[in-house]
Amino acid sequence: MITDDLKKWDKKVTETLTEMNLLRRQVKTLHQDQELLLIKSENLEETRVIFQKSAQITQGQISLKIEKIVSSALYAVLDEPYEFKVNFVTRRNTSECDLRFIDDEGNEFEPLDSCGYGAADIASLALRVAYWSMSKEVMPTRDTIIFDEPLRNLSLNKQPLASKMIKQLSESLGIQFLVVTHNLATVEYADRIFKVTKKNKVSRIKQIN
Repeated sequence: MITDDLKKWDKKVTETLTEMNLLRRQVKTLHQDQELLLIKSENLEETRVIFQKSAQITQGQISLKIEKIVSSALYAVLDEPYEFKVNFVTRRNTSECDLRFIDDEGNEFEPLDSCGYGAADIASLALRVAYWSMSKEVMPTRDTIIFDEPLRNLSLNKQPLASKMIKQLSESLGIQFLVVTHNLATVEYADRIFKVTKKNKVSRIKQIN
């Protein structure tokens, strides 16, 4: 009877030791996995920091290029021009871009607030040009942009200056602008001007300069 009990206890002890050894191996494996995960986590964090810094550098370069083109356009036309500012911000884990005008006192505001829409028209036109110039650096694009009444809100006395500004942008960036407008002052500095008339559903085109 005692022998049987000893055998049972011996078997129980053996099973318990086997389970303990198995648990030790499992714990050791878990520790190894934890260390690997920690290393991966550190690598991912380093990668994230690198990407973040690269993104900040890229955003800074983009901001400078856009600000230069748009601010130059505003200064070329307006008597009291605004500096144009591009701010990249993170909202809801997403990178967004805020566009601002800065007046001569350093006040920032949105382009459509507290200023005439003529300034917004100039900024909008220059933004398209800036976007085109950056796109061209990444992939081949056509050297032509079409504008349909791009400065409709700009004062009539500023239209010739705007026309000159468009001409300067065209020459400095190597872009051909096709401007559709009813106002000849908008295209005063154009290389060629065509008048389109329509009669009996037939359009006729005539060069007038």
